[in-house]
Amino acid sequence: MKQVFRLFHEQITYAWEQRKLGNIGSTYTGLSGKNKDDFGHGDAKFITYLNIFNNAIADPEQLESIEIDPKQNEIKYGDIFFTTSSETPEEVGMSSIWLQNQANVYLNSFCFGYRPIIDIDPYFMAFNLRSESIRKKFMFLAQGISRYNISKNKVMEMEICLPCLAEQKKIGAFFFKLDNLITLQQRKYIFQIT
Repeated sequence: MKQVFRLFHEQITYAWEQRKLGNIGSTYTGLSGKNKDDFGHGDAKFITYLNIFNNAIADPEQLESIEIDPKQNEIKYGDIFFTTSSETPEEVGMSSIWLQNQANVYLNSFCFGYRPIIDIDPYFMAFNLRSESIRKKFMFLAQGISRYNISKNKVMEMEICLPCLAEQKKIGAFFFKLDNLITLQQRKYIFQIT
């Protein structure tokens, strides 16, 4: 996937605009003021750290229960999540995008949310933020010894390249189809070896 994204960058001749994340969106925090007794029951859901870490597009089936709490930040369609810590610098700042319209869903407390304020194709962002060039930027921001963390403020200073929205949509659709094809082939392989 990384090689295909690099190939896409090399094939495109039009200009991509450099934009700081902090200039095209704003951040919000995950769950706060909770203890272990608050989890595992209730009519609300929260998106887990592992869901974000493992999926460029968050899986709506991998949510956990919690009580409805209007004081928490409710996530919305198109929101992007970033993990804030990990055991290695290579795994810090993993991103995932939320593509559901679902009420009473919150973000876990070990991540922060990001809401774009301009029109951005969500599929393009999902795969762009996991590209090799962006992952290197996150590794550079990782700080720590036994556990690595990133600063939300530093992430907001990070620049990403954005083509026009029409091109974002084309690229996003291509990578979405490619990702689905890879998933399908993996399932076939697993089915064959079991």
